[in-house]
Amino acid sequence: MARVEINLNNRPYPIACEDGQEGRVREVATFVQERIREIQGSVRTATDTHLLVMVALMLGDELLDLREGKVPGAAAVAASPLDDPELASRLQKLADRIEAIAARVETP
Repeated sequence: MARVEINLNNRPYPIACEDGQEGRVREVATFVQERIREIQGSVRTATDTHLLVMVALMLGDELLDLREGKVPGAAAVAASPLDDPELASRLQKLADRIEAIAARVETP
């Protein structure tokens, strides 16, 4: 597991990520920082936490617009496979089995 330190609004945040994904994490952090700057231009008194919540809401809104096909010229983004109840149930059963195996391995 790799570690990357990103900066959002001049604050460092250590982030764990999969090996080889460090560049992508930095790229996403840069994208989020650009959004923070956009909001700071119109809301000067917001705290760091408030800014991050506002950015999360802005990005969530954009993602939902993409999923719903509301962005002109952009193809609708497929819903997550986890939205399929049968698949989610199967994944949960698999996770439960893995946890049970891990518990047996950890028990001396």
